[in-house]
Amino acid sequence: MKHFFYLLTVILLFTSCKNEPKLLPNYYKVSGYAQGTTYNIIYRDSLQRDLSVSLDSVLRYFDGELSIYVDSSIISKINRMAVGDTFEVSNFPLFTQCFSYAKTVYKKTNGAFNPAVYPLVKYWGFLNFEKADTSFSQREIDSILLQIDFSDKALKIVTINQRSYLIKNKPSIIDFNAIAQGYSVDVIAEYLEALGINNYMVEVGGELKTKGVNNKNKIWKIGIDRPVEHSAPGEEFQKIVKLENLALATSGNYRKFYEKGGIKYSHTINPITGKPVTHQLLSTTVITDNCALADGYATAFMVMGTEKTKVFLERKKQLDLGVFLIYNDSTANYKTWKNKRFVEIVEKK
Repeated sequence: MKHFFYLLTVILLFTSCKNEPKLLPNYYKVSGYAQGTTYNIIYRDSLQRDLSVSLDSVLRYFDGELSIYVDSSIISKINRMAVGDTFEVSNFPLFTQCFSYAKTVYKKTNGAFNPAVYPLVKYWGFLNFEKADTSFSQREIDSILLQIDFSDKALKIVTINQRSYLIKNKPSIIDFNAIAQGYSVDVIAEYLEALGINNYMVEVGGELKTKGVNNKNKIWKIGIDRPVEHSAPGEEFQKIVKLENLALATSGNYRKFYEKGGIKYSHTINPITGKPVTHQLLSTTVITDNCALADGYATAFMVMGTEKTKVFLERKKQLDLGVFLIYNDSTANYKTWKNKRFVEIVEKK
């Protein structure tokens, strides 16, 4: 991510310096709203800088490239492109890096993670639960599936004379929401480290990264939510883990769903079948050193389900992912599963 260091340098010029810590002794806490969710950033700074203004600027800049809810954003402009058009992305490093991460997870998971699934999310009513219509047509789903393409044949970035261009060969509509929040955590973490800050916790929409120690000089403790329907984040924990210089992302089906006609429709759409997933996996937590990738893989595993995720992790040990699954058994009781890497990271301290 060093290729967008110029962005961090520009924002440094607007960093305000104040002489009063925000909440904790020798620590600051900055909270706010971005990307349609909340963020919380806690850091220790010997120079006692209040970074609230500059951190908000970083996240606003981020939305300016990657939010589909900002009409002028780079991703919105790309989504409005006609088939056959190109768009120069040389000066938009946040978009290009996020695009690269998304391609990586898309290819590694054989399309289980697919940021072009947005038209199906809209079709199934997850943009407005109140108006969701359950009279779905297989013919319509099959037609939409033709647009759900994030392969290189549909969208790719090429370099010509040291300039980067996105080429759009299919009418794919992309939404990086399932990876962008994790990526924004990485961006903020790198910004803090560029300022010489090495003790922090950055959390955006539940995805987070830690480094160093908290205000009690202890390794950061992070709670993994119990998948209780309609519960608020942090209301009830399934597990509390120590997170040392790593990132954590969680994806789940227990908050975003609707019920009609006695059927529960999950917001996780399988981009292969075009339908909401129906398996018993409720929540997936992924720990690794990169929050964007943790976020993307957590989403992919929610598509795969419990057993396919286990097989994937066995075959892809080189990805070095620590994974914790919460699922229902045949009697609707909570069960948990963790892979060897998760145990090594979290429990062998």
